[in-house]
Amino acid sequence: MTKHLIVALTAVSTLTFALAGSFARAERLAADDPRVLEFESGLIDRMERGLDDARRWSIHERLASYGVPGAAIAIVRNGQIAWLEGYGTKLAGRDDPVDGDTVFSVGSVSKVVNAALILRLVAEGRVDLDTNVNEYLESWQVPGSRYNAEQDVTLRRILSHTAGFNVHGFADYPPGAELPTTVEILEGRPPARNDAVRLTSTPGELMDYSGGGITVSQAIVEDVTGLSYAAAAQRYVFGPLGMTRSTFVNPLPASHGNIARAHDERGRPTALPRGWEAMPEQAASGLWTSTRDLARFLIAINDDSSGAFLPRELRDDMLTREPQSWHGLGPRLNGAGTTRVFHHGGANDSYRAWIEGHVESGDGLVVLTNGSEGAWVRSEIRKSVEDAFDWPVKSDGGFEEPEF
Repeated sequence: MTKHLIVALTAVSTLTFALAGSFARAERLAADDPRVLEFESGLIDRMERGLDDARRWSIHERLASYGVPGAAIAIVRNGQIAWLEGYGTKLAGRDDPVDGDTVFSVGSVSKVVNAALILRLVAEGRVDLDTNVNEYLESWQVPGSRYNAEQDVTLRRILSHTAGFNVHGFADYPPGAELPTTVEILEGRPPARNDAVRLTSTPGELMDYSGGGITVSQAIVEDVTGLSYAAAAQRYVFGPLGMTRSTFVNPLPASHGNIARAHDERGRPTALPRGWEAMPEQAASGLWTSTRDLARFLIAINDDSSGAFLPRELRDDMLTREPQSWHGLGPRLNGAGTTRVFHHGGANDSYRAWIEGHVESGDGLVVLTNGSEGAWVRSEIRKSVEDAFDWPVKSDGGFEEPEF
């Protein structure tokens, strides 16, 4: 067993214990706390923000307005879970309530978890952020072209969307559809439904958001670890953080249980008969998780003291903007000082998600929804929480952008 692995395993053990203790001490907000009552009933239509007579709506009213059957919310305060609650139902027309352990598809929030997985491999010395990725790839290689003749594709550039790849995003796969392998996705070969992943600009030249590039990192994880991507995520992220409801397995098996079903723009069940789509582009958009688990993840990323999950240097790299990019290594970044925030949205066909962490205070928010119109209610919930808790990080400050 190598020295790096021994250190990593020791850190994992320490982290799991520390997280368990932290949650045991968490002071949960009471349901009758004025701030809870305010954010649950203070949602404002985006077009009425700033108006003195703007109507306030409850979360349940806005879910109904947008045809979104259910949502789950976690609020983190001072590095601890303070509020964890479900609203509405997992399936329209059914009395099957959402709770803090209900799993949702979270779209591009997957990219932040993928970044953490890769940084864990960096911490073990398995990969380097600034090495040509072709040195790690065995199943596939980045084709040579005029774009990478002088500049290398690196993991740092992939995670910050400055590597120069195409393929912005991917279509979901309905029940019964054959799913492509990672290499078939990268080559754009059936049953993949995307173009081949190729360079379209010089690495490091500009930011171009690319799920295709993130899929290259998926291949790296598989090739370097010798594990399936889902198994690697379990070993390096979910296990250490106690994220017991999270998985990258696609299609998600019904036996996983407590699953929020997919709904279209009118709130009708879709992806039938199973009730949810599959996302084989796991690193880019394939994560299934709960609000409780994502709150644990936010807390671990926001913790700059112990270095148990990520060494401080790598955590600081993750939360520092790369040249030409809105991103650090994974999350998007805005603000400075008390307004410094990392965040990311997610949008698969039938689900919308949001995470954010406040670096200075240790506060944060997770909102997951099971309807394709969920971005609207998610945005209103975020603003309502901001107002109720008087966050210095303002959603009208330009950071709450489309989730991709």
